[in-house]
Amino acid sequence: MNRQTAALAKHVLVEYYECNSDKIRDPDFIEKTMIEAAHTTGIAVSDCVIHSFAPWGVSGAVVMGESHLTIHTWGEFNFASVDLYTCGENSDPWQEFNHLAKALESKNFSVMEFKRGIRHLLPPLEELPKEPFKVSERLSWYHDLDPYGFGLSIQVKDGCLMKKQSKFQKLEVYNTKKYGKMLLQDGKVQITEHDEFVYHEMMVHVPFLSHPNAKRILIVTGGDGGVAREVLKHESVEKVVLLEADEAIIETSKKFFPSVSSALDHPKLEILIEDGTSYMREAAEGSFDIIFIDSPDPMGPGVTSFDDEFYKNCFKVLSEDGILITQSASPSGAPNEFKEVYKKYYNLFGKDKVHCFFVETPTYSTGSWTFSYCSKGSVNPLTNLSEKRADDFSLRHDLKCYNPEMHKAAFAVPNYVRDILFGLKSEDIS
Repeated sequence: MNRQTAALAKHVLVEYYECNSDKIRDPDFIEKTMIEAAHTTGIAVSDCVIHSFAPWGVSGAVVMGESHLTIHTWGEFNFASVDLYTCGENSDPWQEFNHLAKALESKNFSVMEFKRGIRHLLPPLEELPKEPFKVSERLSWYHDLDPYGFGLSIQVKDGCLMKKQSKFQKLEVYNTKKYGKMLLQDGKVQITEHDEFVYHEMMVHVPFLSHPNAKRILIVTGGDGGVAREVLKHESVEKVVLLEADEAIIETSKKFFPSVSSALDHPKLEILIEDGTSYMREAAEGSFDIIFIDSPDPMGPGVTSFDDEFYKNCFKVLSEDGILITQSASPSGAPNEFKEVYKKYYNLFGKDKVHCFFVETPTYSTGSWTFSYCSKGSVNPLTNLSEKRADDFSLRHDLKCYNPEMHKAAFAVPNYVRDILFGLKSEDIS
């Protein structure tokens, strides 16, 4: 950028015409779309305010670090007026422009761009104060919204540490005030440094400490390494195969989450960059004692993305006393998806061989999460638990969450969840 055009910020004013009439009248859609558009800049979102007004309009504002995005829609005219302001030479309001144009399905637009804070009209840098102004710390907020009408807000600092578009998804890393570094996949929280141990310890040690002798382990879509780290604490393990289609997940975890990815170079671990569906189709019958499906999306379609053939192959690949462990979402947040998951497992394993257990996950929507424990043989998560063995293991490895009391308590299912599970009619289960 030359001396005449260098500026502190970019300001784009847009008018979107011939938009989708239903979308520009929907305040929830406008809010979700604006936050998604703001995230394309890599600038952390501080706040979002949305207001509906009669008869069909929506006004909204997203405040970002030294930047903003505002919108006003006229539903009766299928028209939206938008203001995009981003600070810094590396920020790009045109990414927001493209996202909004696509989301609103605009067929026509007019646009003007302005430079704000023309550098040659401002004091030279050498004349600026040497000491920074003392200001109170005010952190930004990241909003993880889901399609069920609620979401999660996490305070972040230092902006976006990494943003990358892989072959499969958008990856972002932020530094949060409360939970350390946080990994997002397509805008959804996957792990944070300070609470990932809850998810990974409970997912792994519940089946291991109720299985008599698990030696061969398969992990599907667990490229961050958290499941592998916990699995490899067990001395019985002889071989672990980790399937991850997106190599960028592994690279990101190694760079930003060393405590999570610490076992990814373990000699017992084989990492295959390939799709889990094709691998399971070719895998030998009875070749694994425990299979972990560490789905990448903790809400909605991600928990049911594998088809019936995949799960039938999982059953085939399990050994005689094999166990399948998957996350099964939040029964309060996504009851329909939760029900479909268990319907699928009941049909495959039998209703008395499928068990639901709970964990508290502060950085997943609703904070209450479930795993499914599916037993091919006679192994039961409670009757096969040796409390002394579990207690010794927990103490020896200085676990932060798992212990035998947590193991047993996790299977205490609330009544509303029992109603969902026991409410599956016989015709639902073939």
